[in-house]
Amino acid sequence: MAAQVLSGSGNVSYTNSTGQNVRVVINYLETTGPGQGANLSFQGVTVLLPYGYVGKTIPMDRTLDNVRGIPTEFALSNGETFSVINPTGSEKIAGYNFIIIPEAG
Repeated sequence: MAAQVLSGSGNVSYTNSTGQNVRVVINYLETTGPGQGANLSFQGVTVLLPYGYVGKTIPMDRTLDNVRGIPTEFALSNGETFSVINPTGSEKIAGYNFIIIPEAG
């Protein structure tokens, strides 16, 4: 299976149904404020993101200064899900670009 690109705006969820492990790379994620920007959830962990933007090759935005260790790459085993959801409105997720890379390449 080839890599898959998820791009858009609003809430997003992905469930790995490839039959193998996948790597998720966050190239770009922008949430708008004020207040909490989104919940990034994967492997039973939820990271609360204030508004701003972050990505694999993007320096951390000043609005994210109070958050440390935001993952921009992580793995999912078959059947696991990740999501980026804003509980106060999906319009607060202004944009995203994720790459899903299967273990077999």
